[in-house]
Amino acid sequence: MARTRYRKAGDEVADFWRAFRAPAFYDTHALTAPFESDPEVVAELLPPPLTPADRPRGLATIGEVRRSNCVGAFYFAAIDIACRYEDLEGWFCLTMPVSTDTALIFGRELYGEPKKLAEFRFDWRSEDALHGEVTRYGITFLELSAIVGEPQEVERSSTMRRFHFKYFPEPAGGGFEGPVQLVAVEHHLRTSRLARGTATLTFRDSPHDPLFDVPVLSVDEATYSEGEVRTRGRVLTTIPAEAFQEFAFAKWDDLLVWREEPEPATS
Repeated sequence: MARTRYRKAGDEVADFWRAFRAPAFYDTHALTAPFESDPEVVAELLPPPLTPADRPRGLATIGEVRRSNCVGAFYFAAIDIACRYEDLEGWFCLTMPVSTDTALIFGRELYGEPKKLAEFRFDWRSEDALHGEVTRYGITFLELSAIVGEPQEVERSSTMRRFHFKYFPEPAGGGFEGPVQLVAVEHHLRTSRLARGTATLTFRDSPHDPLFDVPVLSVDEATYSEGEVRTRGRVLTTIPAEAFQEFAFAKWDDLLVWREEPEPATS
């Protein structure tokens, strides 16, 4: 009997869970630049139980994944804030634009990543002049440019820890469905080519992506890298939904932009 592709069975089910359990992103090209920000703003951005790191630092990244074992190829960007949870140091991901709905759905549903669909433009005029832009609703709210040296062949392994909050609104729209999960995602990076240089980071005002509110006081050394990334996540703790509400809406666009005012009363 014929069976539709909406239903999976047997080995197909195991294969799907394997993709969720061990995502791998191959042939990844990324430009990354740490930056210094305002300590008061950093403290305001971090949802409890995260606390600020010793320095008020952010991390801007833009790049592309040319193939993966779970979502195909896509462009991506991220703005992260240095922080800690108890004795774990890491980065709170403030926003993570991507170019495909497949990458968006996978990361939001699995890890709670704050992904949004965006348009990307790259200008790799030469190996030493790199420029990337991220645009939504016609506003290029994020630009990262760098002048780097000649990429060198390397064999380097490192780990980056990101913190995300995973939550869903309940169907009646009165709050959130159950407690909020604090998720730690370990990014295991294997770098094959690396170059360093100077960077320029620009945030522009947008009601839906208000990175403009985050001061960029200085930009540190930029890094261009090529390699692969493998990720694995785990739930660290849960937070009462009521305690998280002030921070919850950063993952969505500003819904109030489209709010319709009530009709005025008539006599």
